[in-house]
Parts: sequence; structure tokens; C-alpha cells
Amino acid sequence: MSEPISYPVPWDQVFSLTPHLRKGTRKDLSEFTGAIVGRMLPAPVIEGWEHLPASPRFLLVANHYQRKGLWILHSAAVLTQAVLRHYGAESPPDLPPMRWMVTANWPPIRVGPWKLPSPGDWLLPRVAHALWCYPVSFAGANPAYTARSIRAILRDARTATRPIGLFPEGVAGSAGRLSAPLPGVERLIVQLARLGVPAVPAGISEAGGRFHIRFGAVIDAGEILVTGNAAELCMARVGELMQS
Repeated sequence: MSEPISYPVPWDQVFSLTPHLRKGTRKDLSEFTGAIVGRMLPAPVIEGWEHLPASPRFLLVANHYQRKGLWILHSAAVLTQAVLRHYGAESPPDLPPMRWMVTANWPPIRVGPWKLPSPGDWLLPRVAHALWCYPVSFAGANPAYTARSIRAILRDARTATRPIGLFPEGVAGSAGRLSAPLPGVERLIVQLARLGVPAVPAGISEAGGRFHIRFGAVIDAGEILVTGNAAELCMARVGELMQS
């Protein structure tokens, strides 16, 4: 059995965010993700294009595929570039092809009996802003902070012209297996469905030494609203799309 391919961390792209972190400005996400995907050799395999709906106003739901040698940034970049390839650039062109919901803090640092805030609490929200993401905290860590982002997502979703990206497992997810969706994900999916936003599942996996993404059939808003648990429904559809 061959060893999994290792994709180097694109440090030059990461460091290119520095001026945006200082100024509070935003990076061209098409350029940023394109530079990352362009170095992934062999090139990722993307299937299921026929399932992408005519309107790019949808929730893209994928498994949190990350392992040693493959960062979640690679997975998100491939999906972002796939959306860009299918729907073209936004107008004006500096707007992002899609917007991701991301965890934007780290656990506190423990020193003996003391608990200190992590530097990530300062850094990661700024990274999220620079990359057009909606930042949320670890489950239960800062409900008010997360609530602000949820309100922003729901407000923007009313007039969205691009997908919102979501890894329901959050940082607990890893390559090759599915974890339970995070608390609150089910409610978010339902709230978006009430606004008429469907979900598109995408399964991320590896097979034959290649990185694979497979899009699945649209889960329309009506189906989401009548199911028992919208998050579990979406993750079941994602699981069906993962290569074994």
C-alpha cells in the first residue's frame, strides 16, 4: 500500500496574510486558494459536477478531511476552486467565490492551576476576516461570539450569490472517518433552509494516491425542514460520497 501524499504547508501564502492582519483588509480568496491548489500534485480529482445547482446560493457541507501532511486548508481550497471553476468569478471580481464558517480560537493555555488566553484568540479572528470567513468559537467556549457570526450568516444568506461552506464536524473531524456534527450545526442548517437555502453535500477522500472530491445531489430546503435531524441527514449524504 502506498504512503499518503504529503502536501507541504503553503507558508508563503500564509505569510502573505500578514499585511491584511495588520490593516484589517481582505485577501483575494480566488488567488489565495488557486496558489494552494496549483501545488497539489497530482491534481485533485473532482466528480459530480452535474449535481451542482444552477444557482450558487446554497450551503456546501463537507467532511473535515485533515491528516498529517494534508491540512484542512488544502481541502477548503480545492472546494473553493471547484466553486470558482463552475460558477465563475463574482462581480466585482475581488469578492470571494464562497465564504467558509471556521473555528477562530484555540483552547486556553494551562500552566499549573492557571488558565491563560491563547494567542489564537487574537490571531485567528483576524485570519478569518482576511479570508472572508465567518468565525465561531469552540462549542460552548464563547456563545455570544458565535451568535454574532450566526446572525451575520443568516443576514447575508438572504441575498447571497455564492455558497456558504461548512465542515459540520469542526476540528474533531479527521481523514477517513466521520465524527458527529457539532452542537448547533443542525439548528443553523434548519435556519438557512427556512430562508430557502438548500444544502449540497461533498465527500472528501483519497484513493489511488489522489485527492478526491465528489459532489452529491442537492438536499432541498423542503427535505431539510421535514427531516428529524438536518445535520445527521447532511452528514449521511456526505458519507455516501466518500471513497472507501
